[in-house]
Amino acid sequence: MTRPDPLTLWDETGQDLLAALRGLTDDDWGRPALPGWSVKDVVAHLAHLESEAAGMDQPEGGRSHIEAGRNRPMPTDLTERGVQARRGHSTAEVLEELETACVRRREVLADLDLSDPKAPAPGLVGELGWDLRTWLTNRPIDLWVHEQDIRRATGRPMVTTSTGAAHVAGVMTAAFPAALRKLPVGTAVVAHVTGPQGRVLSARVGEDGRAAPFDPSEGGMVTLAMSDETWLLLTGGRIAPEEADVAVTGDATVAAQVLRRLNVTP
Repeated sequence: MTRPDPLTLWDETGQDLLAALRGLTDDDWGRPALPGWSVKDVVAHLAHLESEAAGMDQPEGGRSHIEAGRNRPMPTDLTERGVQARRGHSTAEVLEELETACVRRREVLADLDLSDPKAPAPGLVGELGWDLRTWLTNRPIDLWVHEQDIRRATGRPMVTTSTGAAHVAGVMTAAFPAALRKLPVGTAVVAHVTGPQGRVLSARVGEDGRAAPFDPSEGGMVTLAMSDETWLLLTGGRIAPEEADVAVTGDATVAAQVLRRLNVTP
């Protein structure tokens, strides 16, 4: 399957999210989705960051001075302010803001020069020191992961067949070797993932202490088997390893360490 360009990917992931939100009932919006956040709060968070990307005005209290940095993580207090500033808005208003932001963001970024992925990103994330590559990689992840948060909170199944799911799976595949950090030289792990985003992940710790992919046919000292839903929930920190349905062969201690370190989503 041909990968869409970054802006198309971002737009498609946003449209998938909006389609899911339009199917929510009145009761769904108040359900707990994340610690301290309801479904409505999650949507407010997304409306905040999408409207920032679109260059839209923020509600009172939604922004404050940001210290410049170089690819700094998104500050938790900043995301919390975005949600708090929208707590008095109705669900219809929050959804409308997100819908409007997705349209305006597409229009604003249509002519964005993507020739240099290391160039500074515009707006809020540019103030944090993010480059275009980081921004364009992270926004679809945020949208897809939170869509799944909302689906799980409202009793709807996860979706791993979408463009956004494929993007997240690709990023998490590249991040898999990092789960073997600080393990002994020679430690080798192979993970068999089933489902629409099924694949075989492998990493082995080299003499330099760093882990890198290797030919999984050589076998590993630890083998993991799980669904793509379980894998992506682990990488997003949405379930603890002890809650995950994972078949383990080999050293259980190593397996537990790797599963715990799969979480790479802020």
